[in-house]
Amino acid sequence: MKQRITLKFIAEKAGVNLATVSRAINPATASLISEKVRTDIQKICDEYGYRPSLRGRSIVTGKTFKIGMILGDMQKDFSAHDWARLICNLSSELQRHNYALTMLHADGSDSMDRQVKNFLMSGIADGYVTGPSMLGNEVFALLKKLDVPLWAVCSVHNKLDSVNCIIRDDIPSMTGIWKLIPPDCRSQSAFFAHNNPDNFPRFSDIERAAKIVYPEKDYHIEKIFFNRPSTFSAMEYRDAFKAANENIEQLKEHKIIWCESDFVAQALCDVLQIHNINVGKDIHVIGYGDFETYTKSSDEPVLSTISADTEQIGITLGQAIIAEINGNTVNQPIVNAKFIQRKTFTF
Repeated sequence: MKQRITLKFIAEKAGVNLATVSRAINPATASLISEKVRTDIQKICDEYGYRPSLRGRSIVTGKTFKIGMILGDMQKDFSAHDWARLICNLSSELQRHNYALTMLHADGSDSMDRQVKNFLMSGIADGYVTGPSMLGNEVFALLKKLDVPLWAVCSVHNKLDSVNCIIRDDIPSMTGIWKLIPPDCRSQSAFFAHNNPDNFPRFSDIERAAKIVYPEKDYHIEKIFFNRPSTFSAMEYRDAFKAANENIEQLKEHKIIWCESDFVAQALCDVLQIHNINVGKDIHVIGYGDFETYTKSSDEPVLSTISADTEQIGITLGQAIIAEINGNTVNQPIVNAKFIQRKTFTF
């Protein structure tokens, strides 16, 4: 008969007491045990295939050790590299605390939302994470009734008073960029983006940052909007490339061009180079998203860009929701975006 491997068995093999083994295999308390003892215990656990039972811990503590992430448009969210970065780092941070991330898809349809509500009422998770767009429907009303930690990822434009928010703030990075721009170029800026209400707040942030640096209004930003036949992010480069070609004469009139994303910025840079315009000298281009470092997309990134620092947002979000589950008071975290200066902006 196969021997049942228990915590007591591991403790006897390691020559330590039960409490030491318990702390060593728990990510939240492992740092209390010396590295040598931790390593010895982990080797014994691996040798005998022992892992603590989360089901047993759930019975004792009444916790599920899961955090639910509720999304309304998974296809769009998963295709966006910033959301992918956030989810990856959130999941990693939760795993450090013995928690797993569980995805729930509430797309607004009656059948899907009913399934999600059934999951919520069954207590599938100890806390939930979502975005502001998910907080105006029946799912949100039910979440509030459940009285469990609820966190949303927001920008300074869509922060909510009714839930805990982690705030992304782009203004500090944009004020830093304005300070670098020479006086004779401040009135030659443009914002290049597709004509979508989602981009209006970003233009407002660029203008707000300019007002902070130059209260006497010694600047000008022209909006150059284009229409996109597709909202799928993978098609963004193609649509921006076509729009840049069509608007090249207008774009050439500016010294600094802020772009809605790195895809749009890269398309613009390629079109400018086709027209023999030196990017980073004749015209300076700023993207958004730091896509070139995503999964090492480029060995030598060249695009100057604003990074939303979604890796840090994911980590901070995980820390905040775990702290609240453990009964701690958490202040509203703010994560500032970062300007990464490379070859397309050389002031």
